Amino acid sequence: MKTINYTKYLLFLIAISMVTISCSSDDDPVVTPDPGPTAVSKYVVGFQSVGSEDYILELPSLESLTKGEISVEGQGTPLKGWRFFHSVKNTVFTAGYSDDDKCIAYGLDKDGKLVEKGNFVFQSTLDNYAAIDDKTLLAVELSYGGLSDKRFHIISAETGKLEKIVEHPIDIDKGDGTTKNPGSIPWVTGMVLRDGKLFISYHKWLADGSYVTPDVDRAYVAVLKYPEFELEKIIEDNRTSPIGVNGHSTGIEETENGDIYSFSTSALSAGFTAATKPSGILRIKNGATEFDKDYFFDVENAPNGGKIFWMDYVGNGKAIARIILDDTVGDWGVFKEQGSFFKMVVIDLINKTVTNVQGIPAHASRYTSPMFVEDGKAYLSSRVGDVIGPNGENADKGETHVYIVDPETAVATKGAKVQGLALKGIFKVTN
Repeated sequence: MKTINYTKYLLFLIAISMVTISCSSDDDPVVTPDPGPTAVSKYVVGFQSVGSEDYILELPSLESLTKGEISVEGQGTPLKGWRFFHSVKNTVFTAGYSDDDKCIAYGLDKDGKLVEKGNFVFQSTLDNYAAIDDKTLLAVELSYGGLSDKRFHIISAETGKLEKIVEHPIDIDKGDGTTKNPGSIPWVTGMVLRDGKLFISYHKWLADGSYVTPDVDRAYVAVLKYPEFELEKIIEDNRTSPIGVNGHSTGIEETENGDIYSFSTSALSAGFTAATKPSGILRIKNGATEFDKDYFFDVENAPNGGKIFWMDYVGNGKAIARIILDDTVGDWGVFKEQGSFFKMVVIDLINKTVTNVQGIPAHASRYTSPMFVEDGKAYLSSRVGDVIGPNGENADKGETHVYIVDPETAVATKGAKVQGLALKGIFKVTN
């Protein structure tokens, strides 16, 4: 009997508790924590118009790159003259080349609108750029002649402003001051920061302003201690020619495992004095500060290969590259905005293979900033059409499209039509 009564008592208490909780739940307001502002992401492009101005333009989605048209008519921010475009995480930088001496940083505000974050003025043209970490853009001034230290600009991606300038030599070849031996100056073609060391690829030009490349049959990389900018050594390799090409920042790149790869073009049409060494790829292994003597990829003489004009790492041991179809078109010949200068390939850096990309015809693209990659696919623009004549002939007959390249299948899909000459950069930014 006591057990039955005790059980009834417990059931009574449970019932009372449930009613109390129910009443309390009805009376008290439900408090939902404020999740804060929702992050907004947008796709931003550097747009090269057919006229004299470049633009920065925001796109609403990735789909805008895959179909339809991309135009700055009635939209976009016009900029002054021909420009470079680069990014550091969620900040896009654009710097003038000859018509403008300003570098401007853009990002998204709290409402997701593309706005100017900051800017600074430079004394001489900035020509090579590298995002050395998530907060810093490093840029180097261009020198056409004369013997002087290189001027490195350290720029904050958070403020868009110049933090400081460091002057330091990366190669000293002063010659003897005569016309026959004026010395040479280094032209920086790529920078990678790894383990407190700054690896800088470059080629040489005579200091007399002649654009002649001395010592064309050797690759160079300067190794500096960073942030001290102390030159530790210069490493050389005579299996190929100087590294990189003017107007790109991808002469050297670091892969996921910390290895650094470089490309050499050996091409007269890409702005060099003709080299006798083949166009190829070198490697600096993770932890090392010398070229790997056991690795060299002779791309020029590989099946489907040729002379490399541009190469950018896409991930998983593979790179996308443009191969020059005809190196006999003359000095700087493939820098024209339109013409059938290149084919596109996938280079397997590990297995040393070159695969032609299907779905993209022979094309032109004189300037390619660091390539945009999302979900393993590479997005970049290319222009198809006959060479533009001395009086502008054929300029209106060319077409530019975004192409989406799958490096695993080596197939390109034609995307949006670009109502201009090129997209000089494609970036994804988040506020």
